[in-house]
Amino acid sequence: MKRVLRLVHFDKNKKLKTLELGFDDSTLNSKGYAEEGTLLISIQSEEQKAFFQLSTAEAALLKDRLDFVIALLSKQYIDTEERAVKNRSKQNKEKTDEIEEELEGEEE
Repeated sequence: MKRVLRLVHFDKNKKLKTLELGFDDSTLNSKGYAEEGTLLISIQSEEQKAFFQLSTAEAALLKDRLDFVIALLSKQYIDTEERAVKNRSKQNKEKTDEIEEELEGEEE
């Protein structure tokens, strides 16, 4: 098994959690036929460790779905940030208008 990714995070209780991605190369079986390589995802905490093995086809589907969701979340973030900027700009303009009205009222 070759490890290609290791992500370490701490949960809200400051306990260590690790996600790892590894793979086994394609090989020839005992009858001389090619065996597909596999991917292995493992998630472990201090108390538990779980493994999930994926075929190449399953890994490709996972990658496609991840790409889709990442693109969707990125677009949502950009749209949300644009709305936030507009709201802050509107609020700042309203505050500026209020201050200007107060100053005009004091001058009279």
